[in-house]
Amino acid sequence: MTSLVEQERQLMEELSQRVHRTFAAAAAAGVPTDAFADVQAIADAMSAALPTHHVYDQVVGPFYDTAGLTRWWRVSRQAVSKKVATNAVIACRLEEGQWVYPVWQFTRSGTVRPDLIQVWRVLRSGADPWTGAMWLRAPQDAFAGKSAVQWLTDGGSVDTVLAAARADVQRWAA
Repeated sequence: MTSLVEQERQLMEELSQRVHRTFAAAAAAGVPTDAFADVQAIADAMSAALPTHHVYDQVVGPFYDTAGLTRWWRVSRQAVSKKVATNAVIACRLEEGQWVYPVWQFTRSGTVRPDLIQVWRVLRSGADPWTGAMWLRAPQDAFAGKSAVQWLTDGGSVDTVLAAARADVQRWAA
């Protein structure tokens, strides 16, 4: 298993190479230095994609927080809140009131996986956010011992997951 120290080293190496290539291309294109003047803002934008650590990381996480998501998506807090309100993003509220967003729902480009949102909306019709998120991450017999997330990631049918989610929502309502 790779340690966090090793993962950090690999990330820093990769970032260093990419930043170097970006600056080299900018210099070759004659981009003025002031394009990179706000180093803090650039670092904030780059680190926004890093997951944060919370108590629920072992079960449902890791998570992004709202500040990180707004920077990554380059949208306002209100835009994120609208996605939460319409169940267009998987979001769970911590006891302190802060919203967190499980990392596994996002593609590399930052979009939310549509198959997970389909299932999320079914689960939210009969369960609170934490129950829905835990359901998505818990191994289940219906998915050959995998979680719904892993089942879908491995190419399993979303219809299978939707059927299981609907059955559980009906059972919870009884």
